[in-house]
Amino acid sequence: MACSFKTMITLFVAVLFCFVGVITAQSSDLCPPEKLTFSEWEDWQQITRKPVKSAAHGNDWVRIFVNKLARNIYLKAGSLYPECAAIVKPIYAGPEGLHVKKLTIMVKMAAGFDENNGNWWYASSDPSGTRVVPKVRRSECIACHEQAVDTDYLFSEDVLEALKE
Repeated sequence: MACSFKTMITLFVAVLFCFVGVITAQSSDLCPPEKLTFSEWEDWQQITRKPVKSAAHGNDWVRIFVNKLARNIYLKAGSLYPECAAIVKPIYAGPEGLHVKKLTIMVKMAAGFDENNGNWWYASSDPSGTRVVPKVRRSECIACHEQAVDTDYLFSEDVLEALKE
């Protein structure tokens, strides 16, 4: 019995590695998740000048930063982001925006990464942007962002409208 249990575990692990290999093969060659770092996020285009309250992020205060690939599309509330477009939201301890607790991150991956959810990769990081961890509870990110399918799963229209007020 112990031998067959060990065989089953070995088979399970082999299947799991095969599955991970398939997903990794579908990942972008341009921006593979395992190599993404965001240490220069503060140098990106800042969309929000001051922190805004985000109900979707636990009612914490956030700012929005976008890389060069996301900038023009985000500012125009566009509908299709290019591969490797990235959005970083630092989560602050308060409305002053003095202390970053963590970063939440979205990166547009290559076609085939996750077609059902716009091919977006979700992650979080420490404030430095160097210790990036893919979202464990990714389904929560997807459930919220699927409401913005018309703007490629991003809430740029709402954000830009709020900034006008």
